[in-house]
Amino acid sequence: MVNPHTGETSVEAGYIYLRGAVREIGSVNFTIPVNASVRIGVWYVESTVTELEDPGLRDPAVGTRNYQEPGAARLKANITWDFQADGIPPTSQEGEFYPIYGVENGVLVQHAPPPQLDAVNAALARYDRESNGSYVVSGLDVMYLQTDNNEQVFVINEGKAHVDGFEIELPHSLRVRFAFDPDIQAIESEPHTFQPNTQGIMDLTLNETPIKEIFDVDVTVQKTIAMTHGSYTGVMDPIPDTSVLEIIQVKQGTTVYVNGTDYRLRSGDVDWSLSGAEPAPGSTYEITYRYRSRITPQNITENGFKISGAVNGTLVLVDYSWMMTRYDLITMDAQGIVRRIKGFAHPWRPSLPKAPTGQLALAYVYQNWRAQEKPRVVNNAIHAIPMSDIEAMRSSINDLYDLIAQERLRNDANSREPAAKKGIFVDPFFDDDMRDQGITQTAAIVDHELTLPINGSVQDVGKGSNPWLLPYVLEPVLEQLLQTMDMKINPYQAFAPIPAKAIINLNVDRWTELETNWSSLITQRFSVLSSPITRQIVNGGGVLTRVTSSTTQNVLIGTQISQTSELLSSSIREATFMRQATQNFDLEGFMPNEQLRIVFDGITIEPISV
Repeated sequence: MVNPHTGETSVEAGYIYLRGAVREIGSVNFTIPVNASVRIGVWYVESTVTELEDPGLRDPAVGTRNYQEPGAARLKANITWDFQADGIPPTSQEGEFYPIYGVENGVLVQHAPPPQLDAVNAALARYDRESNGSYVVSGLDVMYLQTDNNEQVFVINEGKAHVDGFEIELPHSLRVRFAFDPDIQAIESEPHTFQPNTQGIMDLTLNETPIKEIFDVDVTVQKTIAMTHGSYTGVMDPIPDTSVLEIIQVKQGTTVYVNGTDYRLRSGDVDWSLSGAEPAPGSTYEITYRYRSRITPQNITENGFKISGAVNGTLVLVDYSWMMTRYDLITMDAQGIVRRIKGFAHPWRPSLPKAPTGQLALAYVYQNWRAQEKPRVVNNAIHAIPMSDIEAMRSSINDLYDLIAQERLRNDANSREPAAKKGIFVDPFFDDDMRDQGITQTAAIVDHELTLPINGSVQDVGKGSNPWLLPYVLEPVLEQLLQTMDMKINPYQAFAPIPAKAIINLNVDRWTELETNWSSLITQRFSVLSSPITRQIVNGGGVLTRVTSSTTQNVLIGTQISQTSELLSSSIREATFMRQATQNFDLEGFMPNEQLRIVFDGITIEPISV
């Protein structure tokens, strides 16, 4: 019996089969550690007993020549209870240690005897492993308990599992401990801007959290001090602080010296070697300057800290380390030993580890390493499904198919006879077949909606000789009203042929479709179709492509708001041919009697002059 809180262990007396014989062993009490893996077993120590240790081994026959002569020595086997723990050096006991029981963090792990010693059990384990793998029969849920002594404590509920074909049973809950060991990433010189509140304090929140340790906070500090000028003219006065960035002001009384004329910053000192004004040697003057300084942050939390004393709007550089998120996997092997497999940590996308061969995955643990938030445990173990649950699942699937079939029949009946349902007239506005044919209809059905009709007309803009423009007023953008000289642009009167020009007045075929089921003539749809026309003009035996144009215009009459699609019926038919249309074009810049060749959709056509 093991006390999980104190580690006090008591082992009763009994018999143990060891080295081919049943041996008797007595009871014992000892204390084991409760935060480590402990193996409880027996020490087997052999020793030789001679007549020196035991006088009874001499010949007790009085009056014989062999009286008090030493007899055969005896082999003595000493068996005692003891334990071995991880991280604790073994005792000075000599001999061989045979572990019998396992204790994990103060909880006794009980499992069946090793089945590999039995050929039948080994065959059953191999069959179970190859057909089902490792799975949980019942229980074995993992829960996070607390963080104690820089260790995370988890509790595994009682239950039973088959791991690698072997049965593992926990008759009671098992408490396991794992080290609090996050993966650390160092961040150097993370930039921030100092923006204090009215009290001059800034709550600085770092980019990566939770914070492990703050190494350095580098800020810009402004200081005003009194300095004594050197003993001679043009001397360099050393500034007591290092990493000086700039000098803000130098003054003596009411005299303010000019930077770059009277003095300058050189090697962190005030250089008075310039030709401007200078304080008297040995006199005291006041200097205001800015320099980089390391400060100690206050009120450090998991997300940031507070700082003060820096110059408003200046740069703050922070060196720190933070704990990256990680997924861990808790597993159990065939001996009932619980292990934790650490995943690969990443700043924003940690990876999920996989269970090694021969181990059963019990739960994933999302480690965010925050003190105020518990690790998120996701129990993902594979469970064995009883036959009763499988039968219930099969019945549920059959019921689901039945419900789907009924729903299909109901939808089909609704689409076929929407008006014959319990005396209530319902029109889904699929088409005009449900409308009263004896009354003139003044509404239109567009996209399954009853809406007001649109009586539209199409204005052909391209048919006019003048383009349609909005009202405008010409304004000069660039003018050149002056000139300095003139020159002839083409003094040799060398002219190239002016390129010919082809202007096409694209003839767009427009038509209106009327849905004339019976009397609903007001549902109109407007469509526009045009085809690309290629005109090729033969000039001097060569083929010159002049214009290629394609125009498509659409007029939207209805607007569909619903986002669901429903196929009621479909039909396939050949598209009607495009009506014949006359295409007008103008040609300019061609020589007299120049040969022309016009091609439309790959077909040579003969133009007719108008």
